[in-house]
Amino acid sequence: MRVYSIISGLLFLLLFNCAATSEVVYDYNLNIDFNQYDTYVLCIEDFTVLHLDNPEIDNESTRQLIADAVATEMENKAHRTNVFEPQLQAGFRILINEEKVQFKNCEHSKELEYWENCKLHEETYEQESLIVYVADFQTSKVLWHASILCDLNKSKKKLKPYIDGLVKDLFATYPKTQVGRNPDDKKEI
Repeated sequence: MRVYSIISGLLFLLLFNCAATSEVVYDYNLNIDFNQYDTYVLCIEDFTVLHLDNPEIDNESTRQLIADAVATEMENKAHRTNVFEPQLQAGFRILINEEKVQFKNCEHSKELEYWENCKLHEETYEQESLIVYVADFQTSKVLWHASILCDLNKSKKKLKPYIDGLVKDLFATYPKTQVGRNPDDKKEI
């Protein structure tokens, strides 16, 4: 009995750990030295709300929070903003995939001895992903991109730290080895 409870506990912990984490998927050009780039600009088009049917997920304030987090992480990687002569363009995408699932609620009839009535229930599940990318401004080729599953339908109070954490996790895969000062260090308290 004791072995059974230990195995059950280990399985529970394994399942809990798998459900609690979200994996960052990334790719970058191995032939590029990211330390050669000093300046960047944010892609203005990424501020445009695209998913008008999901305003609780994709809206101007959410996009501004993501852009601010991307700018912070670019500066943490020793890139500085330069709209006149940028070497890189940083941007992001919010993807929302909808999947409809049908559930059958079948009731068994004793009189007719077969499945008499199947009521269909349809549920729509949304899966969101946040993608961040950096491209060479001159060639328009993506040099690095990373994505993570996310849930952007949060209260305003919880959304900013959540987005900051997501973008930080994404930029942990960014291949630049030189790092800059944290922009928050400039602020006087």
